[in-house]
This record gives sequence, structure tokens and C-alpha cells, in this order.
Amino acid sequence: MSGKQTQYKGKWVRSQREERKQLTRQRVQEAFSGNIQVEVIPAIYDLVTDEPKILRVAAYCRVSTDQESQTSSYELQVQHYQQYIKNMPNWEYVDTYADEGRSGTNVEKREQFKKMIEDCKAGKIDLIITKDIRRFARNTLDCLSYVRLLKNLDPPVGIFFEDEHLNTLDRNTDGYLALLSSVAQGESENKSEAIKWAVKRRFANGIPLCPTWALLGYTTDDFGNMVVVPSEAEIIRYIYSSYLEGWSTTEIAAKLTEAGIPTVKGKAAWSPATVYSMLRNEKYCGDVISQKTYTPDFLSHKSVKNRGQERKYKLTNHHEAIIKRSDWETVQELLSRRGRRPVGKRRERTLHRVEMTVIKRGRFKGFVILNPDWGKNDLQHVYQKLGIAQNYNQEESYAE
Repeated sequence: MSGKQTQYKGKWVRSQREERKQLTRQRVQEAFSGNIQVEVIPAIYDLVTDEPKILRVAAYCRVSTDQESQTSSYELQVQHYQQYIKNMPNWEYVDTYADEGRSGTNVEKREQFKKMIEDCKAGKIDLIITKDIRRFARNTLDCLSYVRLLKNLDPPVGIFFEDEHLNTLDRNTDGYLALLSSVAQGESENKSEAIKWAVKRRFANGIPLCPTWALLGYTTDDFGNMVVVPSEAEIIRYIYSSYLEGWSTTEIAAKLTEAGIPTVKGKAAWSPATVYSMLRNEKYCGDVISQKTYTPDFLSHKSVKNRGQERKYKLTNHHEAIIKRSDWETVQELLSRRGRRPVGKRRERTLHRVEMTVIKRGRFKGFVILNPDWGKNDLQHVYQKLGIAQNYNQEESYAE
């Protein structure tokens, strides 16, 4: 194509473009001149009578901890929204869904929240009212996904955030809602990091966290100190001495189950894994290692084993030991071997069938659970374990 032909084609294209623009302007002018007749077909909601619609309204409340300081906040929210909804004209109170002691970063354990969503799907609710976005969800993805899920229902369900004066059924709120939920998630992340920092400083300064409710052999006194439970300590010593004499974890677990000794969580059957974890537990030789697990994601709250990703903190001789350190170290060496040999001569070991269960938590902490099948000799054994000087005959005479 020659230069003149190219120039001529360019002028023709520009001319066509200007002509199309001019036609578009003419159509718009004609549309607003009133010469075009358009029939308007009303929407369903336009056909509704003047009678006001009754909205079925529910409230959602949440506090993140079950501490006493949060109880008043929780109850105030519940009572406030019950009264608020019932006093509103054209509102019908449905229910108050309230999760106490639940985090807003995940909905998995928020049973009332999930029940509320199911009731919305069932068509029982038109509007949900809650204090603010942080009460509803501190996870941006969860917040937006549930807002969209409720908006897409037929009929749609709205959420009114009281503090933000935000109704999710308004079309112009999506961007603002995403921004606010992101801020709420950021606040949770900062709070999580602050708590982690405080806990690490606690560990680094020699103040470990040692819960004993699931630790056989120990309990915690009123001052927070770890105290040996003599009857449970016998079981620990039996496990260690049996292993040193050549018994496997499977055999030890079978013997404990056969003897009718419950686990620390009250289960009748022992597993080899439970015995193995007790043999690995440094607390039985008096030491404490902190941060053996950590939480990489504050949203999921999932705890994983610390295999060197985070620092660990060890305290030696922190409390009274049940197992001699030399025996504990020997057990650790044996556990690290694949094909081990018994240290001592293997012999059949038995445990006294009377084993006491000491309650470690709640109002009855320190009490012993008695078995109604125990006889006089069994109770005498219990008295000896508890260090009670009176014998059974004396107690029996007092009862008479």
C-alpha cells in the first residue's frame, strides 16, 4: 500500500468514528426529548401494599473469653438486644445467638453462630443485629463470605453493625465492609503477637506454664507449685522401671489396662503412645521445657510441635522429681535405639489393684474418688497412701 493510500484510509477511519459519535449524541438527545414511549414493568417489591413489612430480627453476641470480667459484657449484650429489638416497631424478635468464650478469628467452635446461619438459610431471619464487626468476625475472609452468603439468600438476610451504622444490604457498603473487617483482623493479629511476646518473656525469665490436669503424678497447690501425688507417682515409677527391665511400651500399656488403672483422663485402656509420651516427659525428672509446641497461624489456632522453628526454654530442677535423673537419662538413651536390650533382668511386675484417682480441677480439687467395691483391706491401703493415721476399724466404729 502506497503512502497516499495509507493517508486516505486514515482519514476515512476518523470520519467513520466521528459519524458514530454524532449518531450516539442524537440518540441520547431524542431519548430525553420525550418522543420515545417506554412501558415500565414494576418489580415485585414495587407491588407490595403500603402496609409495612414485619422484619424478623435476631441478635448475635460474643465475648472472646469466659473469664468473670467478661461475664457482665456478655450478659449486657444479650439483655440489650432483646430489649432493643422488642421495642422497635415492625420488628419481630426471633432469638439471641450468643457465643461465650469463643474467638472471632474462626467459626469452627462458635456453635451459636453456625446455628444462626442455618436458621437464616431456613428462612427464619430477615435481619441480624450485632454490636460491631469484631463481634461478628475478626477474619476478613469469613466476614465477607458470610455477608455474601446471607445477601444471596432468597429473600436476602442483612446484617446491621450498630457501632459502624452499616447495613450489608446497602449496595455501597461492600468496600467499606472489607476495609473494616481487615482492620479487625489486623487488631487480632497484633493482639496475638503481643500475647506471644509476653509468654516468651515469661519463659525466658524462668516462669513456666505447667498445667497438671492432664499430667499423671502431679497436681498444683494453691500457690501454683507442682506437687507429687504419691498414688500416681507409683504408676510412673512402675512404667519407668518396667521399661528399664526390658518391657516394651505395648506390654506396659497392656499391664496397666489389665490392672484396671485408668489413665489421667479417665480412660480404661492405655495405649503404647501414651506410655511412650510419659517416658519422654522431662517433668518426671524435675525439669520443665517450655514452648514444645507453637501456633504458626493465629486464625486457625492450630498448635504444632516445635521442631526447632521457635526457641525452647528449659528449667532444671524446677520441682520435685519422681524419677531419678540417671534413670530418666538411661530411658531416653534406650528410646533412641531401634533394637535395644534390657538394662536389668526382666521380671514380672505387678501393681496393687487399688489405685486412687485424685480430682485435680474444680470445686472438688484434692478429693479422692472412692470405689464402692473396695473392701476393708483396700481402704486400709488407701488410708496409708493418704497418710491417714486412723485405721479402718476406728473409722468404722465412728460410723456406727
